Amino acid sequence: MANKEKLFSFLSDSSVQIRENIKQTTKEPWLMLEASRKRSLTNTLCWGITNNGSDFARIGTQEGDLLNGYVHEDPYKTRLLGSYLYITDMEAKKYFTSTWYPVMHKNQKLETIFRFGSVETKTSYLNLNVETIKFIPDEFYGLIQYVKITNKSDKERKLRVFSVEPVNVGDARGTQFSGFNSLMMAGGLFDKKIDGLVWRNNYGIPFDADEEKIRGLFGKVLVHVSSEKKSTYSARYKDFVGHYTNTMANPDGVLADKLSEEDSQEMCSSLSVLANDITLKAGETKELVFALIADNTEDYYCNGKAELKKAMKMIATPAAALKLYKEVSDGWKDELNKLQLNVSGEEEFVHSFKWLQYQCAMVCCLNRMKSRFHSGFEYGFGFRDILQDMLALLPYDTKRTRDFLLYTAEQMFSDGSVYHNFYVSAPGTRGFHACDDPMWLIYAVCEYVKETADFAFLDEIVPYADVKEGMPDKKATIMEHCVAALEHMWKYSVDGLPIMYDADWNDDLSGFPDHLSVMAAEMLYKALVDFEQLCAHVKDLDKKNAKMAAFGKDCGKKAEIVLKSVNDYCIDSKGLYTRLLGPGKDPKKSFGSSDTDGIVFLEPTAWAGYSGIATKEQFLKSAAIVEKKLAAKGGICICTTNNDLANGKLPDFESGYIRNAPGKKENGSFFRHLESWVIASYCNYGEGKKAWDLFYNTLPAVCYKETEAYSAEPFVYPEYVAGPASQDFGRAGHTWLTGTAPTRHRVVSENIFGLKPDYDGLVIDPCVPCWKEFSASRIFRGTKFEFKYINKNKVQKGVKSVKIDGKQIKGNCITKEWFDGKKHKVTVEM
Repeated sequence: MANKEKLFSFLSDSSVQIRENIKQTTKEPWLMLEASRKRSLTNTLCWGITNNGSDFARIGTQEGDLLNGYVHEDPYKTRLLGSYLYITDMEAKKYFTSTWYPVMHKNQKLETIFRFGSVETKTSYLNLNVETIKFIPDEFYGLIQYVKITNKSDKERKLRVFSVEPVNVGDARGTQFSGFNSLMMAGGLFDKKIDGLVWRNNYGIPFDADEEKIRGLFGKVLVHVSSEKKSTYSARYKDFVGHYTNTMANPDGVLADKLSEEDSQEMCSSLSVLANDITLKAGETKELVFALIADNTEDYYCNGKAELKKAMKMIATPAAALKLYKEVSDGWKDELNKLQLNVSGEEEFVHSFKWLQYQCAMVCCLNRMKSRFHSGFEYGFGFRDILQDMLALLPYDTKRTRDFLLYTAEQMFSDGSVYHNFYVSAPGTRGFHACDDPMWLIYAVCEYVKETADFAFLDEIVPYADVKEGMPDKKATIMEHCVAALEHMWKYSVDGLPIMYDADWNDDLSGFPDHLSVMAAEMLYKALVDFEQLCAHVKDLDKKNAKMAAFGKDCGKKAEIVLKSVNDYCIDSKGLYTRLLGPGKDPKKSFGSSDTDGIVFLEPTAWAGYSGIATKEQFLKSAAIVEKKLAAKGGICICTTNNDLANGKLPDFESGYIRNAPGKKENGSFFRHLESWVIASYCNYGEGKKAWDLFYNTLPAVCYKETEAYSAEPFVYPEYVAGPASQDFGRAGHTWLTGTAPTRHRVVSENIFGLKPDYDGLVIDPCVPCWKEFSASRIFRGTKFEFKYINKNKVQKGVKSVKIDGKQIKGNCITKEWFDGKKHKVTVEM
């Protein structure tokens, strides 16, 4: 464990420091995500960079349009192509890379720092110090690499610096399905006017370019440039690396006097290489800049490269590039400071929360599919996913949340059904019916209005998706979309118990189309209660809103029906919430029940508490069974593991989840997203210590230090951690783009620290493990509140008094008279 502490640590500003050498490296390359900030959901640039230099980059739609990297190549494999910076001493004929990988000199050390919005590296070799910073600027689409090289020797050095970039410009679908045929319809050339390499694809989606003007080309060109005049260049893998027996660890080009300087007429095995010759006197330092710019194809070919030239001017000197870097760094600092949580002595948590904020921002920018785990186009945007993810954006950017909501509402049909997955340039998926999908719009709309008091949003008119499927075009207000969703849910339920169809929240729990989902019933209960409360708060009732108020009251009555059905049919003889009730409410055919198969699932217990459908006694009784059957060091398993296939047997039933490896994903892993709702449930019933223990002990940084197998990035959440039944017990999987992050964010800020937006204001209702003091700050409706919690009696839940600027308020809700745009100090006595 000591070595792990030396390898990984948080710096005082919460940046991640990784210190490596040939004997001490991360078990897997750790991934850092950067993205263009404040861009539209469908037009965001993402760059994934690892501490070993391998990377990928994607721009635009969720369909996986790539700038750099390859669909099938995983940065976690070895000796891959990557964005490497080679430094060659041309006289000594020796070279190294700014990341010790892929050359891997035995006596070269590397320090990597992941900061919010950037990746920095520091290394020393051959008496040369090399520092780099990679970041995506706010002003244009591109990745900038600032480089500083210092000659630590006592003699003059003649160096050549190579910027090497594997390029794959175009639509990922073409690469996926057409392979080389697609890559042959692309290429690159050296543009002398800009002194850089320009890569294009002769076919693809246009983005915001005029498709006719650009003659059907892919809507982005990738431009590889430097702040220095180039010395030599190469555009083909074979010209730089050489014979196929060579790798990126020993390319021929780094020792050549001159590269081939030939254009690449196709993109099969292309490699973009720019080289700059520099001379350093003893002790001298040289700064230079390399950049990859994703220029609009129409701008490049038709508009005189106006936008490209503007971008290039911004990076013409190292000083100019550093100015852009400061803007990015300051922007992230300002954004993350909008919400701060602090517990004295819990530095691991404080640092981890900053990374949770950053991870949530990446999830909101990129959805779940622009990642190293998915090319993107196979699933598209997830209706449920976006609505879950955007909730974490509310404390930081309500306008973007509003835009996301409007865009997602367009994916609903007038009958209340939705596209489970949808695409920008193609119709969505109607063939997969997850019974919980429509309800997520209810939750998101309610939470948005609680955060903003923007009741006018409910009257926004949004088109339904009907026209995309050849049906008459229909439009309705957001409020009417919510009504359609609830009516759809009720129509396809039996006494308030939703019919399963293809799946519910657990997409892999297939094979039970006629069963009734208990988890979805609990979700429906919450949706009905939430919407009833929303309707009750709609102001200035006219006839239409009076109708909505009546609908809200009807929701309350239906919630009572759901409650009765769950209590009567969905709790087994031992007190455990059943996973699926048998068709026609037949408990003898239930799945996931002590009375039938003995399989235990966490989901219905988690949502029984989270939705509020369970009494405290009911929840704790079911939770006790879950803890006994599913809890282990490292978390709580999603369900009892099925080992049949791994043991060479055919399973007794068919379901997607049992096709996963034992202890992985939905087949018995520690599913972090789901555990979040357990934490919230504990808070709902005043179990602060249990809530904090589960939250803290499943922090990535804590799991990494306590579990040798963890391996993945210890600063961002994974989707899951392998459970006890797995041969990889304790290993994390599917990091970064996961619903775990936004759900954990809401749980810790709202349920543990108790900062709960409501229609009338900000409710203060913490639930903690007997902390004597803790603090927070949050911007709410344009006003900053700084909270100091005093808990002299060491209680877990309950607010005795709230004072704002020394004045005690009535109750525990900060109301609108305090939303004046100023800063206020709040003292909360528990």
